[in-house]
Amino acid sequence: MILALRLSQWGFTLFFGMILFINSCVSFHTENQKVERYFGKREVPVRINFLDFQGKTTRYIETGLDHKRTLIVFVHGAPGSSNNFFSYLADSALLRRARLVAIDRLGYGESDPGHAETSIAVQAEQVRKVVEQYQADSVILVGHSYGGPIVGKCAMDFPELLTAVVMLAPVNDPDNEPIFWYSHFGRWKATRWLLPAALKVAADEKFSHAKALAAIADGWKKISIPVIHIHGKKDGLAPPEANVAFSKENIPPQYLKLIYLENTGHLIPWTDYDIVKQVLLDLLENKSPD
Repeated sequence: MILALRLSQWGFTLFFGMILFINSCVSFHTENQKVERYFGKREVPVRINFLDFQGKTTRYIETGLDHKRTLIVFVHGAPGSSNNFFSYLADSALLRRARLVAIDRLGYGESDPGHAETSIAVQAEQVRKVVEQYQADSVILVGHSYGGPIVGKCAMDFPELLTAVVMLAPVNDPDNEPIFWYSHFGRWKATRWLLPAALKVAADEKFSHAKALAAIADGWKKISIPVIHIHGKKDGLAPPEANVAFSKENIPPQYLKLIYLENTGHLIPWTDYDIVKQVLLDLLENKSPD
């Protein structure tokens, strides 16, 4: 009993420590003025856009404004926001070749913040709405973590608008959706109120993810455009063996390119920036990534 109490006290102490850290150090939202300041310091012209999607506001940030025919769209995970990809939107090599767009997914940033949309199909429709704002001949979608199956669903639903999709550490397998002990803090009434809105949305998505993935499971086999799946062998959040195997078993092999990173975890957009960037540059040059 004493040991259980001590473990419980330790768990709540750790939880409150995590909340203090998150609130003080982690940003899941960048206000418009800060967006302009970020890109202004880097002398990168930026445009902040808003559109209506099913009665909800969607915000998306774009750079590379001189390009009209080549588009890269970035879709973040859970939690997150468009700011996860600002370094890509400011990258000079990418800016020379494409218009770059980062979306606040539904529930995050300034896209109906705090209200979770647990349907992957609806999230994919939000991406379609953004893509349709452009008349691009070449469109590449990049999705990290929970954004991976969302761009995968885009490949299923509107391949005619797309050139390729890149999934970074995706959780695709509905039978292997890990639930961690701290995930429950986002559901319990006693602790949920303490969390930032983005973490509440992430928790709602987390506990609906397996069902949402099962709902799109049959569509993977119908994909007809290139899919590049990049995964780290040390990923502790999106189990690499299960999710890589799922892609191999379900995406037609002629369209799937797998890049397995030996010493990488879940945070591929940041830890393996150069690899992701090179994959995008190769796609823009119509090359097959090594």
